[in-house]
Amino acid sequence: MIRLLSALLRWCYLLCVPGGVLWALSPLGIYLSERRYRTPDVFWELFPVCVLLLVVGLAGIYTRWGDRRGWLAEAGFLVTLLGLILVFAGIVGVYWLGLDNVYLMTAPAYTTFRLGLFVLAAGGILLGVVGARSGALPVWGALPFAIGSLAGMISFYRDLGAFGASLWIMFGVGWAWLGFSLAVSSFVAARRKRRVK
Repeated sequence: MIRLLSALLRWCYLLCVPGGVLWALSPLGIYLSERRYRTPDVFWELFPVCVLLLVVGLAGIYTRWGDRRGWLAEAGFLVTLLGLILVFAGIVGVYWLGLDNVYLMTAPAYTTFRLGLFVLAAGGILLGVVGARSGALPVWGALPFAIGSLAGMISFYRDLGAFGASLWIMFGVGWAWLGFSLAVSSFVAARRKRRVK
């Protein structure tokens, strides 16, 4: 049973692809929910699904990383996971529980969401750089992920209009690209093993 769970976790990194795609499509989702339903709340209420996909995908990356994890990699994983948890808690607090309607002056849920975005981007940068340096992640997947995380950090700073939306999309594409690169590298490694046998 433990082996089965471990094998499933090793392939969970594939969920970074749909999670990243959903993140990248979120500006379009906000636009459509505003036009069709006259409120962005419809989209944001569904956004936790995207965050959960990234959490499970991150667990898959952690499992796949194996023995090459040093303290920097561990820190990268923990910071990224903390960022995802804060984003999830903030979204649920604002749009599901309505905490900021009760605590108008402090807006704890929105503050948690904004803090989570910065923590998530910082963790992504660290994870991408460490993964590329250690060889645990394919360089052609890890470096675009780190660049996408940097773009995300800039977009999280303030509302930059269309430019900020483009940077937000880059952040989501970075997650999707990382999952895709891991899938391709796993496929190539499996083909090489078959040829050697």
